[in-house]
Amino acid sequence: MEVFIGIDLGGTYIKAIALQKDGSLLLEKQIPTLPERGSGDVIKRMASFVKEIQETLNQPIKGVGVTVPGVLRREEGIVVMMPNFPPDQWRGVHLRDQLHQLTGWSVELLNDARAAAYGEKVFGAGRNFSHFICLTIGTGIGGGIVADGRLLMGSRGVGGEIGHQVVVPNGELCGCGNKGCLETVASGPAIVTSAIRFIKQGLHTKIRELVESDLNLITPEIVAQAAGMGDQAAIHILENVAGHICTALNNMKAVLNPEAVILGGGIANNDLLLRMIEERLEEKEILFPHYLGSMQVKRAELTHMAGAYGAAAWVMHTSREGK
Repeated sequence: MEVFIGIDLGGTYIKAIALQKDGSLLLEKQIPTLPERGSGDVIKRMASFVKEIQETLNQPIKGVGVTVPGVLRREEGIVVMMPNFPPDQWRGVHLRDQLHQLTGWSVELLNDARAAAYGEKVFGAGRNFSHFICLTIGTGIGGGIVADGRLLMGSRGVGGEIGHQVVVPNGELCGCGNKGCLETVASGPAIVTSAIRFIKQGLHTKIRELVESDLNLITPEIVAQAAGMGDQAAIHILENVAGHICTALNNMKAVLNPEAVILGGGIANNDLLLRMIEERLEEKEILFPHYLGSMQVKRAELTHMAGAYGAAAWVMHTSREGK
């Protein structure tokens, strides 16, 4: 039996799954990341984690796929930057080679959002589509594009950064250095910032009541809860978010003509926001009318383990291709 491991390296947890070649799940585990200890410690703990999984399964490991929450030189296996990790600790780290040296197994790296898109293609909501966009909405906004059934990587391996297309010219400064990116107006922190601004302006909103006036307790889930209770401020915030997301998706639709958009991440679980996005996309069906096949809106199926599934699927793919 061939076993493939998918590792999703996150700022809080390192998540792992073990799959058989047919996609059957053998094991799912996670451990704390502890990024403050530095890249060397995290990499050693990842290697020990994989070895522990191998010992538990007592089966040979065919390959290990690892997601990187940032920019990497994939062909070389080198991390360029990871925004939510101590930058000086990870810039230029040869992650693939270090993991290979510590474990002896074949290792492949993939950006976390691209991995989520590939996981949805192989095992999730994208199984029946050859052309789709995957948008992961959470603390940041990541993306992935599947065209003709293949993950679109771009000339330098960083294609699919949908969250960093400009939707508000000269808008707020983004962590990437640009201004007005989708991430600045539609991510989890952007929702929280909007809610705090409304409260500080003195507007009446149930958001304040739900957190008992403690603004530090505001989360996207609290805003969604208030919107579900009919709170106009919260509804306005979600409408703005939906509008910006649809601007980005309509841009992508005009260029790529996808069959579907798959929405993942914690914020995409909000039924009201999903409905708002669907309605606005339908309003803009001009270039691609219904008789040509409208872009479907689907919720991601792999939830919090999408990156790990995608990493495992990617190393399966590369092993078949002999890369």
